[in-house]
Amino acid sequence: MRAIVCPRAPIAPSELIYTTNHPDPSPKEGYVLIRVKAYGLNRSELFTRQGHSPGIQFPRVLGIECVGIVKDAGGGSKWKEGDVVAACMGGMGRQFDGGYAEYTLVPHSSVTAPIQLPERMGWAEFAAIPETYITAWGTLSESLKLQSTDTLFIRGGTTSVGLACALLAKSPLFASDIQPAVLATTRSERKVPALKAAGVDTVLIDSGKVSEEVKKATAGKGAQKCVELVGGTTLTDSCQSLTDDGLCSVIGCVSGEWTVKEFDPMSALQPSKHLTICSSGFLDISKAPMQWIVNAIAFGELKPSVDKVFKMEETAKAHQYMETNSAAGKVVCVVD
Repeated sequence: MRAIVCPRAPIAPSELIYTTNHPDPSPKEGYVLIRVKAYGLNRSELFTRQGHSPGIQFPRVLGIECVGIVKDAGGGSKWKEGDVVAACMGGMGRQFDGGYAEYTLVPHSSVTAPIQLPERMGWAEFAAIPETYITAWGTLSESLKLQSTDTLFIRGGTTSVGLACALLAKSPLFASDIQPAVLATTRSERKVPALKAAGVDTVLIDSGKVSEEVKKATAGKGAQKCVELVGGTTLTDSCQSLTDDGLCSVIGCVSGEWTVKEFDPMSALQPSKHLTICSSGFLDISKAPMQWIVNAIAFGELKPSVDKVFKMEETAKAHQYMETNSAAGKVVCVVD
């Protein structure tokens, strides 16, 4: 089969190998065999290629998500051959070969229920949804327990997950008669329109320290909830952007700095702020409103988050595009 193989790490994007004779995975009890139609790219895969993901055996087919068609349900009664599904996390592209391939074999627990794909939605658009929106939904719903009366601060707003958080926060899933106020950061003036289009009320140009700007934008109070996508370089400042009892959920590290240097919790979290994480690999995919999200995007209630689409054989170029921080939204590769 066709596949994109990472032979070792660290390597440059150009060293990813496109092959047409990678061994096909065989059907297996407890796993769904999926004919992949498209897959989204994630920072996780860039970090693995760059050598920052410990414990991975190479060569490895990367890809922590994909969308496609069921070929074999592996004994599962939820699916049948021909069903449209999305798969993500659960070890994909790390503990076992992932979605950068023509076929992939994924545990039942990491595969969505069958999705009715609207006619107006193509594979590329569908591929931009799973990891991005499941992570965004899990962060807002399970980790932050976002309320319509909250002010939400998104640090790293033009990442695909950041944009999805903004869109979902303004959707009926979290908004009633009152919508959460949303603030978000970007380092580039060029990306401000993308944040505005996602429903962000206040855009902040990130210099590394924006806590005072957040306080000014919230009448001195700070944000009740924060999504931290940048990582160690901004965590202290993000905590200082919160209200006295605010909550910050760390869900990403696009800065590449995983640890926080000289983090002083007694200062950053006073008087009673809360710090937590949301790990998408532990979210219960069956709880995610995937069909609702698919329909909402297809019918214009949510805006699609696709930034650029590449062919499968152009995956190395797609990695390079992401690595240069050129994207404002999801980068997708189509298999066919």
